[in-house]
Amino acid sequence: MEQRKVPGIGISNFRNFFTKKEKGYYVDKTLLIKELVNNGLFILPATLILRPRRFGKTLALSMLQNFFDLDAKEARPIFEKLAVGKEKTFCDTYENKYPVISITFKEVKGSTMESMLTALNVNLKGEYKRHAYVEDVLDKDDVERFERLRYEKGTFDDFKQYLALLSKALYLKNKVKPLVFIDEYDVPLNDAHQHGFFDAFVSVISGMFSAGLKDNLYVGGAVITGCLQIAKNQIFTGLNNPAICPVTSAKYARYFGFTKDETTELLHYYGLDSRMDDVRDNYDGYSMGVYSIYNPFSVMNFVSDVLADPKISCKNYWAATSGNALLLEMLASCKEKKHDKLKTTFEALLTGKPVAGIRIDDTIVYATMKESDAAIMGTLLFSGYLTVVNDERNGVYTLRIPNREVLTTFRTLVDQYNETVQTSFGGDLLRDFERGNVPGIESDIRKSLSSIISLDDLRKDKEYFMHGFLLGSLVNANGDGLWEITSQKESGDGYADITLEDSGKRKVIIIEVKQTREKDIEKGATGALSQIERKRYAVKYESYAYTIMKYGVCLHGKQVSVAMAE
Repeated sequence: MEQRKVPGIGISNFRNFFTKKEKGYYVDKTLLIKELVNNGLFILPATLILRPRRFGKTLALSMLQNFFDLDAKEARPIFEKLAVGKEKTFCDTYENKYPVISITFKEVKGSTMESMLTALNVNLKGEYKRHAYVEDVLDKDDVERFERLRYEKGTFDDFKQYLALLSKALYLKNKVKPLVFIDEYDVPLNDAHQHGFFDAFVSVISGMFSAGLKDNLYVGGAVITGCLQIAKNQIFTGLNNPAICPVTSAKYARYFGFTKDETTELLHYYGLDSRMDDVRDNYDGYSMGVYSIYNPFSVMNFVSDVLADPKISCKNYWAATSGNALLLEMLASCKEKKHDKLKTTFEALLTGKPVAGIRIDDTIVYATMKESDAAIMGTLLFSGYLTVVNDERNGVYTLRIPNREVLTTFRTLVDQYNETVQTSFGGDLLRDFERGNVPGIESDIRKSLSSIISLDDLRKDKEYFMHGFLLGSLVNANGDGLWEITSQKESGDGYADITLEDSGKRKVIIIEVKQTREKDIEKGATGALSQIERKRYAVKYESYAYTIMKYGVCLHGKQVSVAMAE
């Protein structure tokens, strides 16, 4: 009986699915090879395929290298058993016929220009070592540059010539134009952006691509993958008509991620047919042209976990692979005045339902990705946090959050964002409560309400939400711990919403929060204040001769009224 294959988690080397002792479950994507050739791999200077992280980009490029590379003939028996192997004429024409330059920028990261240069040297030396046999066709100057790149001594100027030099040497040696496969081209650019040296660093990558791919007579074709659409506008400006395949395109969609049929077959193989609905709700939903794509990383991790524990629920695997700094940065834009409508859009998306009429800017670069609502929505769409439901034309789409997993990520980061809002307004709010500054309290609350992003389930009970938000703001502001702040503290004949007690100074602040559907919020605030008296929330403190401050807070929409006892 054949041993059951293991879920292929973290396997990015194509051959490892088939050559390891424990064979990995491989979803056959080999027809991508033929489709790339049919769509102009040997004609276009470059094909850029953009997909969210963990969607199989690295594995796809490893597959391409193993098929085309002169040095990968050991992989032929593998391809014979896969879909592309049935295309005999095609394989006879293209298989193992080309020198290949295959590089990844996945680990090229750094917080400074110096550390980025070190990372470039460490991570990109491999292809120069692998192809060291070509040095004898180079002149002296080129040999010196080749040696620097081979032994981790390359300069930024050397890396600008990285592709041009190696492709020239491979062609002169083999008399065949090499193919270039580049993985995760945008990773170092994102790091450079995050650490403030993007403008200084972008010239290195754009120079490498321009010299190596634009009008380079020694390159037969190139495939480049990445996550972020925003990087390509500054990197590919100099190339002649590269083929861009964004996440909104049907082209190559079925080769990155799992289709419904592939996911159904996978679950059936492991005897998990009954979990299909769970998997669909949590990991499906990436609309790419006519295809609905499942997140492969999450599906495989779920299968691995559920085989160990059949009762386990679907977890949030994809979001855990990144700090999601980009999404948090986009959410933070809600604080800016020029993005007044952005908060409303996020709140609508957070219901999990499609939202129509969202304009997308696909010309954004790092410097402009927060310039407009359209730029922010475009950044999130091309990064995998949103997906297209309908193309309304002229750059306007109906969008939604793809699935439950990404929705959970959104909600978690919204909570983090709201905490920053609480912190930023909490100090003023606490001081104004201490000083009895009623207009100040109302202003503080209105400002915070205009910035926070409320979730749909919290909107159903705004009184509960406002109670929680005020409590969180005051707790965050109470950094030195001078106040003992409690919620729903039993006192008198009931439970006070929020109590701030300073026993040393014998001072207490009692706050009652109300939500009203009526426009007369002043009446609601005085009603909240009356409840403090009626329920005798202050009786304990009166007996100990405390200084007592009592507030009624009433909310109606974004309007707030505060009443204070004399």
